[in-house]
Amino acid sequence: DTYGVQRVKLDAGSMILYPSTSLHRVEPITRGARVASFFWIQSMVRDEGERTLLHDLDRSIQSLSARADSADRDIVALTGIYYNLLRRWAVV
Repeated sequence: DTYGVQRVKLDAGSMILYPSTSLHRVEPITRGARVASFFWIQSMVRDEGERTLLHDLDRSIQSLSARADSADRDIVALTGIYYNLLRRWAVV
């Protein structure tokens, strides 16, 4: 949409998660009632760049696993790398 505004229309009972740094607004409802719940979560991986790398790596592993045998050595190796990076970057 205009100026990078993205409109999201969800089914009743759905939810959306977004970074706290995102600007957003909620349109008025035209019928029924809106029930809302708010909560905050904190990632164990604080650096946004590191989180993005882990996310991208995880998506790639899932994609490869869907097309190949999950015991494939390369997939197992990539999964090990993912968890090693998570252990290195996580703050618990």
